[in-house]
Amino acid sequence: MDDFGSKLIRVTQNDNVFEVEDILTNILSRLPVKSLLICKSVSKYWRDLICSPSFMHSHLVQSQENSSDAFYPSYPSSDDNIPLLTKTDGETTQSFLDCDGFYFEGMVCSFNGLICCINFHGPFVYERIKDSNTFDIHICNPATREVLVLPPTPTSEYIPKIGVSFGPTLNEYKVFQFYYRDEQLYECKVYSSIVGSWKSMGTVPYSPYTSSNHVCINETVFWFSLSMIDGRLVGHILAVDKEENFSTIRIPEEETMRPFLVNLEGCLCLVARHGLGQLDIWALQDSKESVWMKKWSDNIPQNFNIQGLSYVTVQKNEILLANWVRSVFYNMETRTWREFNWEHAHEDKFSLPMAYTESLLPCKY
Repeated sequence: MDDFGSKLIRVTQNDNVFEVEDILTNILSRLPVKSLLICKSVSKYWRDLICSPSFMHSHLVQSQENSSDAFYPSYPSSDDNIPLLTKTDGETTQSFLDCDGFYFEGMVCSFNGLICCINFHGPFVYERIKDSNTFDIHICNPATREVLVLPPTPTSEYIPKIGVSFGPTLNEYKVFQFYYRDEQLYECKVYSSIVGSWKSMGTVPYSPYTSSNHVCINETVFWFSLSMIDGRLVGHILAVDKEENFSTIRIPEEETMRPFLVNLEGCLCLVARHGLGQLDIWALQDSKESVWMKKWSDNIPQNFNIQGLSYVTVQKNEILLANWVRSVFYNMETRTWREFNWEHAHEDKFSLPMAYTESLLPCKY
């Protein structure tokens, strides 16, 4: 291997250096992360290439174009919880047994191959933190087995609400954390991967309804939120932009109680179900004026109705709708429905599925 690596280095010293590197990058960037981790041992040149930001970006682009994966944690036995990487056709491609600190049952979001998770089961619920427990936030790359534990923050009576925004560089991200302080008052702290520490943003008038129902588009994070206005519960969207400015967006009046936020081709959209028979998709046209356009409406076949819908996400041209025991896909191009025929369907699932694209990105900036 060393001799091969040396020959490759000598080749790259001639006039064709860029052509050779481009060809090698094109080939290697199509490999899965597991294979690339082995390729790093071929030579110093290969290791430096694979670890370079430009290669990581090329590999991420390839992964995003070909991704059809979703995490689906399960109980494969009575003693172990194994996070499984499953394709949208139901095939389980690999498991992640040795990624210490990856709390897959508390996954909050997935972005560019990194997963934000908390050490509590249920980022969707309003739950008290017991005195004996500490609240931890981890950024994990399950493919490389790297885990970053964020610095601790002051304890809160309830599990804080979390959201993640990611910036223009590969592994630049911010983690927002909302604490309940007093009646109708919340405090927000933000962690920056560039700085490596938390800072307080003071009190804020609103808090996200749940951690996992949030999306990031163009460095702005959007959450669904509920507020009591004139004695009635009203839904709206809480947004924080890249300058960390807060704003709210009104949503269509008929969709105020439980819509789900998704990113459709770079546009913030609401996915809402009416009763058990209709699925509507709204696209945001103007955030300042809260202007929405109904982009899609279709009937839900009776055999694809999901009771207690808990999670909605987008994977390419399909919308995944899930609760704790069942998941279905809606194809927006063909307007057809299909069951997620998961090959481990006989086992109890411990968490909801989450779209995932593997990458080489480090957790620390």
